[in-house]
Amino acid sequence: MPEPFTPPNSPFPIPNVNMENVTFSIILITHNRSSSLRRALDALQSQTYPMNLIEVRVVVDSCRDDTLAMLQDYKAPFKMHIIEANCRSVGMSRNIGAAEATGQLLLFLDDDIEAMPCLVENHGRVHRERPGCAAIDPYPPQLQSRTNFFDVEVRTWWEEKFYQMSKPTHRYTYQDLLCGNLSIDIKLFAGTGGFDSAFGPGTAYEDYEFALRLLKANVPFAVAPDAVGYHYEHETNNLDRSLGRFRQEGRSDVLLGHRHPELRPILPIAAYETACSLLDKILVAVMFFWPAAVDWLALGLRKSLDLLESLRMRKTWRWLQAKLRGYWYLRGVIDELKSRSALFSFMQGEPAHADLGRHEIEIDLQEGWEAAERIIDEQKPDGIYLRYGELSVGHVIPQFGVEPLRGAHLRSILALDFAEPLAGAMAVKGMLKSAAHSEPSLVDNTLLQHLQLFTVVDKKQLKNSSYN
Repeated sequence: MPEPFTPPNSPFPIPNVNMENVTFSIILITHNRSSSLRRALDALQSQTYPMNLIEVRVVVDSCRDDTLAMLQDYKAPFKMHIIEANCRSVGMSRNIGAAEATGQLLLFLDDDIEAMPCLVENHGRVHRERPGCAAIDPYPPQLQSRTNFFDVEVRTWWEEKFYQMSKPTHRYTYQDLLCGNLSIDIKLFAGTGGFDSAFGPGTAYEDYEFALRLLKANVPFAVAPDAVGYHYEHETNNLDRSLGRFRQEGRSDVLLGHRHPELRPILPIAAYETACSLLDKILVAVMFFWPAAVDWLALGLRKSLDLLESLRMRKTWRWLQAKLRGYWYLRGVIDELKSRSALFSFMQGEPAHADLGRHEIEIDLQEGWEAAERIIDEQKPDGIYLRYGELSVGHVIPQFGVEPLRGAHLRSILALDFAEPLAGAMAVKGMLKSAAHSEPSLVDNTLLQHLQLFTVVDKKQLKNSSYN
């Protein structure tokens, strides 16, 4: 019997298996998208990974098209199971697909994703390199000729999202766990309870809630940039569907806040509780007392977006679209909380501060970058008190919903958040101790290059909103 492997600080042991011959259970869930599903299955036939190590489990959720007939006639080189369900819930359907899976790794794929030939093979590689991880791999939008404002915005969001996640210095958050192309050890999935069934029809973010439990269990996230599938989202997504999605996200953030009270202060809901402008305050008040009237106003403003696009007024279009997204998000919050007093109680409820990542350490940067990075990798803190000799440089504050700090995060954090106090401390105390026998000019130039690199490159942040 092999000795179990346990991710650092995680309560979930994972048996060591022969990762060269690891078996995959690919979970596809579908609802009335027969042609998309066929394309996804055809792409899996082209995988470079051995077909005898793959099973595909298709969950047919409340389909009324020809999906079942297509599947019954489909000839596949891999073992395929067809499972009928009637739950209209992404998370519950994925749980059903995983329930009797036989693979050592679960691979969740959306039915509108066309897997590139090496996708499964590269999922296997990342699990060999980082056993016990959740592998979140890219599925950028399939390039197509449409250039309307909405499609360009969506494509840009997805591409930027996956670019940021692929950087070695990226610090993963719960909003990075996207289940359109996700693999995880089957025992780890079962040990964490799978997806929360409370996120049923009319909600979103079942993947975010699952991510929060994984992060609490110190399960590492990883990205395999070559495990690519192309997303045909443009076939079913549009501006109106996207606005409806924001209403679902408002409802879902309330559920997240109930499940994980520590998250409430950083949810977008907080912005509506303390609306700044007089207009926003009036709008929020009216929405609670007469939502139907504001719905009609929002629907009328939605038509204005088409006019703005025809006039090529992109800046105004973006402004109005952001307002409508915010409106429908708050509308979803109201669906769940019902009243202004309930919103206040929700935001003022006692968060479980004890779960906010208690582990903090102190690091003396004067001992050298490499030494500091080594300590961080060994201790995996949630927060750091930074000093340079006896001089304080700053405090990396613990955050909820993010992975523990890694050594790779240090230099970007210093450059983006603490460049000025660090430079002042170095001016007073001199060069790093680890560089005492190096050429001063070389040490100073190296530091300068790091500061300049991380200060100039990638300073823009991803928006919290999503388009999936």
